[in-house]
Amino acid sequence: MLDPPAAWAHTWLHRFSVRRRAAQAFADTWAAEVTLRRRHGFVVHYGLLEATDEPKFTALYSHAEDAAGATLATDPDWAELTAARAPLAFRNVLIRPVRVEALPPAGTAPDRLAILRRYSIVGDWGEFLGIWRRIVPVRQRHGFRLLFAVADEPTSMFTWAFDFAGEWADFAAAQRPYYADPDRVALRGVIDYLADYSVAPARLLPA
Repeated sequence: MLDPPAAWAHTWLHRFSVRRRAAQAFADTWAAEVTLRRRHGFVVHYGLLEATDEPKFTALYSHAEDAAGATLATDPDWAELTAARAPLAFRNVLIRPVRVEALPPAGTAPDRLAILRRYSIVGDWGEFLGIWRRIVPVRQRHGFRLLFAVADEPTSMFTWAFDFAGEWADFAAAQRPYYADPDRVALRGVIDYLADYSVAPARLLPA
């Protein structure tokens, strides 16, 4: 688990829907966004495009300044990119300031599928996180590599992602040994803290 370096003290999770038939065209614009954000001092950690019939796009990025987006918004190249993307995505953009709970050094793994998990938390956050931190090494022992985890306590939202070597059709079978592991069985109480949750396969876009 890594605390956010002072160089990027503020972190945001950016999420919106992409038009299904425009998913690849949208993915093709991601490199331009990474370039522009870096120009304005952002560290871009991840871009994930869900591989579903109604795809969502999730980006995780950080900056040293809380109001970093102000300079980006005035960049003509950003305005051009925003206009080019308008036909490709919906306007349901949600940007959450988040607290980083885990962000290991990123590695390139084009042959691995990302799995995005989103939890609506009830009860004590400290208790939930205490269980979740014990879950992570069990998952990793079964071949699921942690990508990141972030918390938005004011809205009771916890988002994390991991990857594995396989296709979405293989995921349920791949999880069976993990859920049967006695160390994971002992942590089944985590469900007490999940009012709701979603799990989706995602394409990891290079950042």
